[in-house]
Amino acid sequence: MTDAVTRWRQFERTVVERGLGRGLGYAPRQLRYARSVEHRHGADVSHLLPADYRAFVAEVGYPVLGFGYYDREGFSFLPPEAMESRSVDLPGPDDEWPEATEGGPTRCLFALFAAWDLSEIEGYAFGPADGADRAGGPAVWLVENGMAREVAHATFTEWLAGELTRQETRLADVSPEWDDDPHRLVDYSVDGGYDQKPYTAGDLDLVWVERQEGSPYSYGLVDRAGTWLIPLGKRFRSVRPFRDGIAEVILNDPTTSYAGPWSRIRTDGSVVG
Repeated sequence: MTDAVTRWRQFERTVVERGLGRGLGYAPRQLRYARSVEHRHGADVSHLLPADYRAFVAEVGYPVLGFGYYDREGFSFLPPEAMESRSVDLPGPDDEWPEATEGGPTRCLFALFAAWDLSEIEGYAFGPADGADRAGGPAVWLVENGMAREVAHATFTEWLAGELTRQETRLADVSPEWDDDPHRLVDYSVDGGYDQKPYTAGDLDLVWVERQEGSPYSYGLVDRAGTWLIPLGKRFRSVRPFRDGIAEVILNDPTTSYAGPWSRIRTDGSVVG
């Protein structure tokens, strides 16, 4: 079988040759996602990522393929923080859920690596190869309605080969209605963008935590290990990632709205200026 990177490059050329290149993009590896308060220490998916997938994303990146708004026939590969954000709440077919670990990252049961719906959580995940005894792996599982349902393919390379063959057939009849974020991968991030500037290691050590309850949502800030720097609360209407120790936020007070104005804060929550 052709290796995953070679097969992808063949597909990439086909898309461009057919004049559909606008429908194929790549998400930035450093796309920032908030952690849920239940899993503020982050996620452990390392045991679920096969070698052929790791080699693929190291060489190719995180493809986004779609020819319209919420294109359910396409897919978006999830960069690391997006994968972790969705995988901590991804159960198996027996309604078995990941359990948060006190003081450490949540060990995920499945790792969502590609999706066509990030609201209902539908796509493909890595998980145990043997669905009967939950042993072995990792294999590629079909994810529907927020749950890993069944093993779809034995390996990532096998899944990709079949998926790209399906996509090549689809290209012959596709009528594009262009959308640069076809599965809302960027929309669900913390103020990300396909053209965002790189973050430093220090920036990446600062992670927003949210609780999606009420209006506005509750936000807090932790370091990479999950230690609180700004306690969870409703002090902010909206937040942006930290850069060089400073983040832009919309304070939750009578003088602001979700449109702004934006203020600048330090990692202890104090306002700059």
